[in-house]
Amino acid sequence: MTVTTTPLIVETAALETVTFDIYANIHKGIRNGLFSVTLAAGQVDPHDQDAVQALAERWTDLVGVLVAHAEHEDGFVQPVIERFAPAYAAEISEAHPRLEAQMAELEVLADRATTACPEQVRLLTHRLYLGLASFTAEYLQHQEFEEFEVMVMLSQHLSFDELLAIDNAIVSSIEPDMMARSAALMLPAMNIEDQTELYEGARAGVPPEVFQGMLMLAQAVLEPVRYAALARRLDI
Repeated sequence: MTVTTTPLIVETAALETVTFDIYANIHKGIRNGLFSVTLAAGQVDPHDQDAVQALAERWTDLVGVLVAHAEHEDGFVQPVIERFAPAYAAEISEAHPRLEAQMAELEVLADRATTACPEQVRLLTHRLYLGLASFTAEYLQHQEFEEFEVMVMLSQHLSFDELLAIDNAIVSSIEPDMMARSAALMLPAMNIEDQTELYEGARAGVPPEVFQGMLMLAQAVLEPVRYAALARRLDI
């Protein structure tokens, strides 16, 4: 029997043309959040009400990050996509509300699990786990489209400086609380090269006290050995 294989899109996507990736760091953080909350939902003791409540709150917190991320894309990136690739813009315009509706439905399901009677709670937490797993699978496909298609397209039309300006505009619009929540997901998911690039850019562009706060956040969310590696790269 002859098996015909199709090359993986990650092998054929023109990622080498991307001079600055707007999506890279936040998408790593979102994957970290989705994977970890789904794993927690599969592990949670359904009859431990406090644990189920903590899981529901964790999902709600992640939803806040996901919604804010979509708003940033809609406000700063979508107008550029509409200019150069209307078909891509239409796909994103459909995907964001659909994904947010699913998030809200899963929040309702999580709330139901926290107040369920003992006879129903095991099934409800299992439904929540499967719902989070299914949502994660769909969200990953959306990220793939943005990373392999949209980002490559943007790099064909915008220079490094123009892409960086969009990213800076997004970062400048984020409230401190949301920045901390996003960074707590992103930093552990990023490799040392990503982290160093992020912090070197911040050191050159933010006040010293803000940079010090960023270092304190990194120290809080990274394993000691990983924070030490970052500190060495930054020569601090």
